[in-house]
Amino acid sequence: MSTAYFCFHEHFSHATGDDHPEHALRITAIENALKQSGLWDKLTICESGPAKRSDILRAHSPGYVEQLDMIQPQHGRIYVDEDTPMSPGSLEAAYYSAGAAVEAVDAVLNGQFRNAFVATRPPGHHAEHKRSMGFCFFNNIAVAALRAAEAHHLQRIAILDFDAHQGNGTIDILQNDVRFLLCSTFQHPFYPYSHYESNKYNNLVNGYLSAGAGSRDFRDAVLNCWAEPLRRFAPELIIVSAGFDAHYEDPMAELCLVDEDYRWIAQWISHVTDSRNTPWLALLEGGYDLNALGRSANEFIGVMLEQGHGD
Repeated sequence: MSTAYFCFHEHFSHATGDDHPEHALRITAIENALKQSGLWDKLTICESGPAKRSDILRAHSPGYVEQLDMIQPQHGRIYVDEDTPMSPGSLEAAYYSAGAAVEAVDAVLNGQFRNAFVATRPPGHHAEHKRSMGFCFFNNIAVAALRAAEAHHLQRIAILDFDAHQGNGTIDILQNDVRFLLCSTFQHPFYPYSHYESNKYNNLVNGYLSAGAGSRDFRDAVLNCWAEPLRRFAPELIIVSAGFDAHYEDPMAELCLVDEDYRWIAQWISHVTDSRNTPWLALLEGGYDLNALGRSANEFIGVMLEQGHGD
């Protein structure tokens, strides 16, 4: 088996503006880094289609989806919250982003690939059941996880989120559902300030990182907070919210990770999945310094390829 890279050109239609940190060059930066390193030619490139409405409605309310349809502008740009712009092509891009996640889930669970990276744009982990926020419209992670649970009948799905910001939307949608284990490391206190504390939910594991935290703090949080709950849970599938904005060069957070940390976390996940032959996929979330994003994603995907070609 090999490693798949799911992508779609429609993300260019999500026109956030040149001054917005979440823009199309983020995907370009990742793909350029993969090409420069020689990894691109080793990946299986999969062009994705849009998600079906039925897949979206597993994670989001019908009223919320209809509201997005109604407010999508015909010209120019509006803001659905203070951070999240919507242009005439944004909703189409959001459907394609969720669709790529769905297709990746189906592919790894059908045994087509050992693992997969999904270049989702717009990202998803801040989108709640009934609310857009934090650059996100549809929660791609939750859409993918619920697809795995309800279409593929999995009972134990782990979600690992190492973005600098807590994935409040994923927690809002999947909270207290015993089919899902939600493991997260993030800067705290920090955006989105939703204070989803572990003791309030029976399926949430938090690793809190203070501003200025670096490699040792991050790795300790993963090993000390995630490892044992994940072992006990024995997931049938792992889905990763791969946010690269905890890098010290990133302007959107105050953490101090380096390129090698993203190789390390990918190696750790690979070891966990190898131990039980567990399929897994990673969906892009944050990462806003283009150089750091490209390098970090290249490190992460490089490990995925090593695992995929090792089977």
